[in-house]
Amino acid sequence: MVPIIPRAIVLACAALVPHGAKAQAPVLVRAENTLPIARADETIALPWAAVLARVPGAAPARVRVVEPASGREVVSQVVDADGDGTPDELIFQATFGPGEVRSFAVQAVAPDPKPAARVHVMHDAHRDDVAWESDRIAWRIYGQGLWNAHEFQPLVSSGVDVWVKRVRDLVVDKWYARGHDDYHHDTGEGADFYDVGPTLGAGGTAVWRGDSMYRAKNFRSYRILADGPVRALFELRYDPFDVQGVQVTERRIISVDAGSNLSRAVSIFTAPGMDTIPYVVGVNKRAGMIGAESRARPWAWLTGWGPVNRKDGGHGELGTAVLLPRDRVLDWKETGDHYFAVSHARSGQPVVHYIGAGWTGSGDFRDLRDWYGYLDTFAQRLEHPLAVSWWRGSERLPDTAR
Repeated sequence: MVPIIPRAIVLACAALVPHGAKAQAPVLVRAENTLPIARADETIALPWAAVLARVPGAAPARVRVVEPASGREVVSQVVDADGDGTPDELIFQATFGPGEVRSFAVQAVAPDPKPAARVHVMHDAHRDDVAWESDRIAWRIYGQGLWNAHEFQPLVSSGVDVWVKRVRDLVVDKWYARGHDDYHHDTGEGADFYDVGPTLGAGGTAVWRGDSMYRAKNFRSYRILADGPVRALFELRYDPFDVQGVQVTERRIISVDAGSNLSRAVSIFTAPGMDTIPYVVGVNKRAGMIGAESRARPWAWLTGWGPVNRKDGGHGELGTAVLLPRDRVLDWKETGDHYFAVSHARSGQPVVHYIGAGWTGSGDFRDLRDWYGYLDTFAQRLEHPLAVSWWRGSERLPDTAR
């Protein structure tokens, strides 16, 4: 049975046509939650080619998404995912109840020029860090400039650092302005209670050969591709590193969407003469931690949970995790300082992970059961994306231009 857009929504959407515009049937996007669970802050991604085909007059600065019933504009973002100057997607978010179906109008109208951003990515030139955040949590990765910032101890690491937050505000700009010593103390917003050091941190990667890790050093260059309001996206490039006589390079593309504790991380390893590259992705261990893994769904997860570093007034418990496709998990391993998954990549081909963390001090997680539940639900949502279709009025449009 083909679903039908309710007549009330069609009429409400038609009423939103700007004054003086030629009357035509409204262009609607219908999104269905096929799961019997609620889905908060679900990102809906519309291929830009499909937007241009469906919405005459649409342009990067002239497209918006509207709720037909209320006329309320939904915060949206045009994303150029590869930085080539051509848009790739129009994205926006909505929250769905179990099995809920929602419809949205896409219009060739300029959006609100100052939407409220819930994600951010920035580069701190002094330390040469790239830091990024959602309204839930923040991360950072170190660049080579850190080696020359003389007031800091030189740190060689491609691991992922975590900054925990007690507020929904975007904080990384403010915390960097406060200074290195100050943001290690929680004054009400959260703090840096995490030690990444030379480890994988919260979702770093390394080539795995002969039961040993071989890792890139600090990133050589960065490129910020998108900075909200819905998604922050950036790229890192690393110098070649030696793996038993083979020079391997890694490029990472990382993004985070509003409302999420997990970032999407793409790694592209390149190794001349190596077709298959064994690698690991994982999290470091802290005192008092326990590790767990699940392959119950097509997206498997691995996590460590335990107290944050108690120095500088650290408080609460923290979970760090990685998710990756179950069919790419060759093994799980625990060492003296890591929990990690062993997987494999093809030289020059991307592999995708989700990496992130959750802190009890945020109010989002009471204990590790909440954290495990979050990972299970996230894996379920990856397995069952929203069912999205295009409509013009009450007529469903073919899927060929999706």
